[in-house]
Formats: sequence, structure tokens, C-alpha cells
Amino acid sequence: MSTIIPKANPDFEEKIDFVETWIVELDNETGIPKREIGMDKDGRIILKMPYKKNYGFWTDSNLVFTDFKNEFDTSEITKDTFENYWNLFEKTEDFEIELTDYKIQSTGADGGHKYLKSKVDFKEQKREIIILFTNKKDEQRILDLNKIRVRGKIVDDGIEQPLTLYETKLITE
Repeated sequence: MSTIIPKANPDFEEKIDFVETWIVELDNETGIPKREIGMDKDGRIILKMPYKKNYGFWTDSNLVFTDFKNEFDTSEITKDTFENYWNLFEKTEDFEIELTDYKIQSTGADGGHKYLKSKVDFKEQKREIIILFTNKKDEQRILDLNKIRVRGKIVDDGIEQPLTLYETKLITE
């Protein structure tokens, strides 16, 4: 049926159920939703709409500002804050790499977390990267490996900053 009637949000249809928090930009005069950002339970941005060929979940509804206030637990943020969230989505992309030269670092947060620091070639430049794992089991598994393959969402905040790989998973053959 979706070949006859195209999906409204083809890139994000399967992610909508994982949204825990919505950030919705409303038109000041009409109260109609203009743009929306969906975040998962860990506060990671997993979708934004309308975007490319995706219409939106709330922007494709009949709800207005008063409906949101009456039906949901809401709070207001500034336009600048919304823009920062909106632009953050553009800075991420899927990234996978195999590493043999890396340093294992640790934090004291949540009983201690392991993360990696390394240097990678990224867009024809040698860059420092910080790799943060989603799963604590993967953090423990890296202790016994000489070579690892990881996949996650890379964020590039500019050449003066290290790259950050979020939502990282250890890939095993």
C-alpha cells in the first residue's frame, strides 16, 4: 500500500515509536506546529521533521498550541535553543571504523565508564576522536581486544574540537 500511498515519514517511520521527548516549534500567531525534533530515552536526537521527504508527525496533525498545553506536560524553550537542537541533527552521520591504535580511558560516572581516544582520518584530515559506548558490556569487551571495529553516530563540532562517536556499538565478526 505504501507504493500507492507514499509514507509520510519514510526515513523516520520506524523511529517515531522510540521518541520519548518531542520538541515542537509552533508558529507564534497561529499556534500551528512548524518543525519538530524527536529525542530518545537517553536524550539523543533521532529525528527532525519536516526534513527532506518527511512531512512530520506533529506538523501533519490538527493540534495547535492550546491543545499541546491542555493534553501534554509542556515547557517552553527559546528559539535559539530550538535552533541548536535542530542544527545538531545535521552534524551527525553514521560512521564505522576499525582501530588498532587507541587508548582506553575511564570516568567515575555511573560506577565508571570506559571510552576510547584515538586518531582517525576523517574527510581527508587526521582528527582526534572520542568514542562513547552505548552498552557497558562493550566497554568491558574492549579490554581484551587488540583490534576493534565500532559503529556509531559521529559528531563534528569543527576542526578545533575532537570528533565524538555516540551510540557506539562494538562490531564483532
